[in-house]
Amino acid sequence: MYKKQEFITRIENQIRVEEEYTKMLEDGKHRLVRSKYLILIPLVLSVIAAVYFNIKVQDPGQILMIWIEGSFYLYMFYFFLMMIPSVGSDAKINIFDKKFHVYVREFLRLANVLRTVRKNRLTLVEFFWTSFLINTKPLVKGFTILYLIDLLCAVVMKLFDIIDWMVFLLLVVQIGVILLFYSRITAAKPGTPGFFVGKPLSENDNTGVAGVKAWLYVGIFCLFTCLIIAGAMFFPGMTLAQFLSDTSLVPGEYPLLLGMILITQALILRYFQGVESRKLMNSLNEHHLSVLKDDLLPRVSRAEPEDLPELKREFLLFVMNKLLVQEFFYRFPAYVLMPNLLLALDPVAQEILVKTGEDKRLKDML
Repeated sequence: MYKKQEFITRIENQIRVEEEYTKMLEDGKHRLVRSKYLILIPLVLSVIAAVYFNIKVQDPGQILMIWIEGSFYLYMFYFFLMMIPSVGSDAKINIFDKKFHVYVREFLRLANVLRTVRKNRLTLVEFFWTSFLINTKPLVKGFTILYLIDLLCAVVMKLFDIIDWMVFLLLVVQIGVILLFYSRITAAKPGTPGFFVGKPLSENDNTGVAGVKAWLYVGIFCLFTCLIIAGAMFFPGMTLAQFLSDTSLVPGEYPLLLGMILITQALILRYFQGVESRKLMNSLNEHHLSVLKDDLLPRVSRAEPEDLPELKREFLLFVMNKLLVQEFFYRFPAYVLMPNLLLALDPVAQEILVKTGEDKRLKDML
């Protein structure tokens, strides 16, 4: 385990990394301004293609159906697009701090890895959950815009009897569930309980009539939340399949128009993701720098040797939250938080995590 002076050096190095990320966030502001004008290209092409197909088939309802079809395809596959690494980017952020073969060798020491995971199970779960919340929040505005347009399309199609009541209700319910899910994401605060249970449980909620009422409320709220999550994450594919089977639209019947609409929707979503994620990561980056400079570094500087293990754990868990940028040829940057769990493969990190252990309870995370 590294000594106090080396520990201080690591904190100072992390401060420099965070300051470099600040510069990327500032530069991203100008790249986003340039990026939004590129949305006009597929948008204009989509309008031209829509006019052409409307003249050809004399059925504007088909265009509205294709818009809805595209939005559901985008919803189901956009998270996979988010995993594509940056292309043509000058962002200098290293995911791997060591050579890859070193991580492979350390991973093969399964006994050490399993012991670290066993001692820090809830901590690792919390990392993934926090990352999911923070990376999903920037998608709220983009998906809300797309699905409000979907809702408008569904209303127009029903008013002109293009779709029947069953298809209309199917779309309204599915869109409503998706928007409700994202409203819960918006209200959620990473690192604090309440997403699943509505309100944190106190020690007084464990016994007596008050405890029964509290747990009943928590159970109903948790069930409701789980139904929303299931409806928003697993049902859109079935809704799309039912929508396509109940309408005259054939998947891939108009590939050019569907492709243009998908590209337009994806760029709209990506732009709003970039704007919102930049705001979020900017505040997170400022918080990181504040904690490192004004809190952790002074405490480590005056700490006694017996206080260092807990401080090292705090620092290690802090730097496991790695701030990254994804962009394509200097356009459409999006800023994400990635749990850098590769640190847990480091023997020194394993020693710190196993020795200090975690002080968390599952109910405090719900």
